[in-house]
Amino acid sequence: MSEGGGLHTVGYFTVGAVTYGLAAYKARAWAAERIPSLLLMAIGALAVGTGFIAAAPAVYRWIGETAGVSNLATLVVYTAVTVCCGCILTLALLWSPRRSAGAEVGRPPTETGMRDALRRVAPYYGAATAVMVGLFLSADLPPGEKPLTFDTAFADRPVVLAFLMVYQAAYGWAIWSMVYVCHRRLKDIPDPVLRVSLRRLAIGCVCVGGYGVCKVLAVSGAVLGSHALDVLSTDAGPALSSIGGVIMATGWTGAALRARRQRRRDFLALETLWTTVTQADPGVVLHSPPSGAAWDFHTLRRAHEIRDGQLALRPWTSQTVVDTARRLTDDHGLEAPERDALAAAAGIKGALEALRSGRPPLRPCARLPGIDVPPQAERRHLVAVARRLDSPLVDRILAEARK
Repeated sequence: MSEGGGLHTVGYFTVGAVTYGLAAYKARAWAAERIPSLLLMAIGALAVGTGFIAAAPAVYRWIGETAGVSNLATLVVYTAVTVCCGCILTLALLWSPRRSAGAEVGRPPTETGMRDALRRVAPYYGAATAVMVGLFLSADLPPGEKPLTFDTAFADRPVVLAFLMVYQAAYGWAIWSMVYVCHRRLKDIPDPVLRVSLRRLAIGCVCVGGYGVCKVLAVSGAVLGSHALDVLSTDAGPALSSIGGVIMATGWTGAALRARRQRRRDFLALETLWTTVTQADPGVVLHSPPSGAAWDFHTLRRAHEIRDGQLALRPWTSQTVVDTARRLTDDHGLEAPERDALAAAAGIKGALEALRSGRPPLRPCARLPGIDVPPQAERRHLVAVARRLDSPLVDRILAEARK
């Protein structure tokens, strides 16, 4: 194959651009939420993107010629990939089924869990990186850049072989650990969207792991004096890593994009409920409507305002309406969250009618329905209330309560 590497340059730049975009997306998400796993993904994507860009033959030659160190780009590429692998292994430990609750896929890890995972990874990957740097700089390589054939061209040198094996060990440990964790997690994650994202991540890791297998086979052949398998190192391996990198990127972003869309839908669903309950006391409104994309922040603030509005309506909320709602929803055989949402919606709608008429109920509600839901379920409860505010069953509840 030609050492020009024009196709490789285009391919590596493309994959590098994709992973840089992923790094920017995850960094932005981390800045908004400060979840450690998001920062790990951002650092990993930035590192592997840098590795792909540096591996592009045109850039590879430029690095060596500019620095005056033969094949220095190989050290840059493999160090960047090792950093990414350290991030991947840390994520694998955080998501491992053996870890405690709070370290599950899709949930923020506990601070203790994060520190524990880093303690188990950072020393080994830091040491691997230091050993790689030391071995490479002591290799005394001859002049001449080898952007596509470095591994097989110098595999017969013991120092270079040691360098390559340290790199492949760190690489394989991380990638195949993530494949194992994804496989185990697929068995106990009910969310279909998260399952799809995790499956993509697993498939991407298998492809990326195939790159390492190809490299080891080609290097082994070169050590034994045969270059018949060089194509695995120059073509098959890079192709697998490029394809796998793109698949992993879709796996890392799929569930996040879905969650972002869901947060926006939740905010819009709460709009009607927010407008309704704040009529009782406009002073509970703490801020203007959002103009940006921080849906989590704005939805949280809106939920607080809705709760304050509900409390302002409490003197006008009829216990009779709430009791009627519970009786009718029991007759329909609904689950507890659904019953609470319908009772809350009926209570709010009845309270507003009483407020407008100026006639408070004879029996004010002792405890507002749904007011004691746990914090992690509050958004889901309020969205359910908002979507049932104009339900025919709510109108029926109010009609029954007036009799």
